[in-house]
Amino acid sequence: MSTASKTTTAKTKKSSASKQAPVPVPAESAVPAQPKPQSSYFNLHIDGLGYLSNIREINTATGSFLSCTINALHGSTDKPDYTRFDVTVSGKQTSSLISRCQNAVNEEKKVLIGFKLSNLTADVFTLTKGEHAGESRASLRARLIKISFIKVGQNMVYKAEKPESTDSAY
Repeated sequence: MSTASKTTTAKTKKSSASKQAPVPVPAESAVPAQPKPQSSYFNLHIDGLGYLSNIREINTATGSFLSCTINALHGSTDKPDYTRFDVTVSGKQTSSLISRCQNAVNEEKKVLIGFKLSNLTADVFTLTKGEHAGESRASLRARLIKISFIKVGQNMVYKAEKPESTDSAY
């Protein structure tokens, strides 16, 4: 019991000391917390359709990611031109959709996709094999951020749902 009374005495001393402490500022006059500054970006997106190939998993020291090649169609529908993009697949849904195409690509079936790319960069590489060894080529790299449809041969195997609103930053 004596221990309890000592504790009570100590608390009493603290409470008398706290009476001398400055009075807290009311909440209304307190300085409001500053909102976190919001970052703004200019996004360069590329929408198109192209053939999917060379699906592969890249392992690094920090983890692994999915990568593939898209040969995008452009120009005349009678005789289209192709632009090759080496892409890193971004997002769970997009990665899952590309993984589902792995067998069809391995069987060399035509896999046509509607896509959206971002973060386009150009790189130069030198060919090391074949009759063009030693020649430099350009490589376009990007992030694959969305797939709108997938066709394997003539069969539509995936079609994305239409978004409810079409808010754009144009």
